[in-house]
Amino acid sequence: MAATVSRTTKRSRFSLSLSQRDAVWGYLFVAPAIIGFIVFAVGPLIASLILSFTRWNLVTDPQWIGLQNWRTVFTFSAAETPPALDPDTGERLFRCGREKVLESQVAVLEGTVDARTRRVITCDPIYTVASDVLPRGYQEITRITLGDKVYVLGSRDPIFWKSLYNTAFLLLGIPVSMTLSLLIAIMLNQGLRGTALFRAIYYLPSILPIAATALIWTWIFNPDFGLLNYFLGQIGLPKDIRWLGDPATVKPALIVMGVWGGLGFGILIYLAALQNVPRHLYEAAEIDGAGTLARFRYITWPSLTPTTFFLLVTGMIGGFQNFIQPYIMTNGGPYFASTTTVMVIWQNAFRDLQMGYASVQAWVLGTIIIIITIINFLIARRWVYYQFEA
Repeated sequence: MAATVSRTTKRSRFSLSLSQRDAVWGYLFVAPAIIGFIVFAVGPLIASLILSFTRWNLVTDPQWIGLQNWRTVFTFSAAETPPALDPDTGERLFRCGREKVLESQVAVLEGTVDARTRRVITCDPIYTVASDVLPRGYQEITRITLGDKVYVLGSRDPIFWKSLYNTAFLLLGIPVSMTLSLLIAIMLNQGLRGTALFRAIYYLPSILPIAATALIWTWIFNPDFGLLNYFLGQIGLPKDIRWLGDPATVKPALIVMGVWGGLGFGILIYLAALQNVPRHLYEAAEIDGAGTLARFRYITWPSLTPTTFFLLVTGMIGGFQNFIQPYIMTNGGPYFASTTTVMVIWQNAFRDLQMGYASVQAWVLGTIIIIITIINFLIARRWVYYQFEA
């Protein structure tokens, strides 16, 4: 009898209550996701941070080099760039069209028409090359003009900083895409016939293979037989634009393609949000005599701010990781004008086998994304309205 009581007491001591059993089962169900996150996210994150202090080529053992990789990325130099002078006369040099001329000859060529290009000649001052004023090992990132003086900013890795600028420039397509998505979603929300068909047509680019659409747009932007230049010529506009071959037009061309590719997703999200706006708010506004613009300002837009915030944050995070389209269409050219940050990281890691240095660049990019995301969340408190709030 005593032994039975002892076994019962021992068994009850280690038995679990209903809530504890539920908790155990809950942890077991989420364990695969947690383990996967630790193995495939946290683990590589910590490993990349450690590798950023090493030199590793994937073949030999990593070599500890301390902060050398970080110094290479974050070391800058600035210097004034003096005007270029003619070695014989000491007179300032200008570039007029395709010619290098003396300052005294500028008035003769300025405003004339180039016989070869049929374009009006403009003259710009020439300045000393950056390599003559920057320290050894530094290359030009950009030039800044203050008054009549020109300063050059250099870095040991100018391509990385230029790629950050290119990536940020391509983000300009996000507000354009969101605006067009909202306008089209509003039109599709009017109860027109064929809404389902239009919705499918607009969403189709989002599910097409990215590589295939990139090749199609490469053909559209072709300067010789592309559809875009053909249609521009038909309406009397210049038809010899080198969209992907000119540093001045390659980024706008990529923005156009990005807007086209992301339009369908934004339309679908906005359309779902519009259909979720309470109808009684519109009815009350109509009774009060509110017009179309007033209803949009005080009802539609406040109801869409959470959706807009979601599209903004996810769009910026995805935009900073832009890689496939520029890689296929331009390979980062011309003259690194379309090179994105992820392209630079990929090239350093898997082409040049500089895994440690690529880890530093990846951490810089990740930190920028985190900071911008936090800023978006802080600012969102001022303009994002949730219906459950008072």
